[in-house]
Amino acid sequence: MKMRTRILAAGAVAAAIAVTATAAVTTAPASAATTCGTWRWPVKTGSDASRYQVSRTPWYTGVNYLDSLVPPSSFGSYAQNHRIKWPEYHTWRINYTTLVAIKLEGDGDLHLRLRSTTGKTMIGEIPSPACVPSWSLWRQNIAATRAYLTNRFWVSSYSWHYLYRKVNIQGLGFFDEEHNVTGAAPNDFELHPVTWIYLD
Repeated sequence: MKMRTRILAAGAVAAAIAVTATAAVTTAPASAATTCGTWRWPVKTGSDASRYQVSRTPWYTGVNYLDSLVPPSSFGSYAQNHRIKWPEYHTWRINYTTLVAIKLEGDGDLHLRLRSTTGKTMIGEIPSPACVPSWSLWRQNIAATRAYLTNRFWVSSYSWHYLYRKVNIQGLGFFDEEHNVTGAAPNDFELHPVTWIYLD
C-alpha cells in the first residue's frame, strides 16, 4: 500500500511539472489583441492584389543591407493594396541574426526585434492567423511560424520578452510608414509577414 501511495504521489508531481512547463510557453490570450490592422493590411498579410508577383525564391541577405534600401518618398491610396517598390516583391532570408525580443501588438501582430552583429536593427512581424485572409498565399506559413515561437516563449502585450537568440528568418519585404516603432530600421523596412523562422 505504501509503495502504491508513493507511485501515485510521484505521478501527481510529474503531472504538476508538465502543467507548469506548458504554462511557461503559453502565449498571451487572443483578447490581448483588440483588432486587426488596417493600413496596408493586405500587403502586410500577403493578400494584396500584387501577391502573385512576389518571388518565392529567397534572396539571402543581412540586416545591414536591408537597412540601406531606399524607402518610398510617399504612400498613396494605390499602396494600400499593392506593392510599390522592388524590395517588396521579394522574399528575404537572413541567417544567424539576433532575435532581441518579442511582443504582442494591439493589431495582433507578433513584433520581432532583429539586430545584426554590427548593431543595425530592423523588425519582423507575424500577423495573427485570425487576421490573415484565406486568399493570402502565405497563410499557412504565417500560422506555422507564429506557432513555432509562441509554443516556445511566453508573449505579452504589456512587456517585451527579451531572448537574444540567434535565428534564421525569412519573410516578405515591406516598407512601413514612420511611427516610432521600437527596433525599426532607419528606412522602416521590415519582414512583414515573416513566413519562416528557425532558432539556432
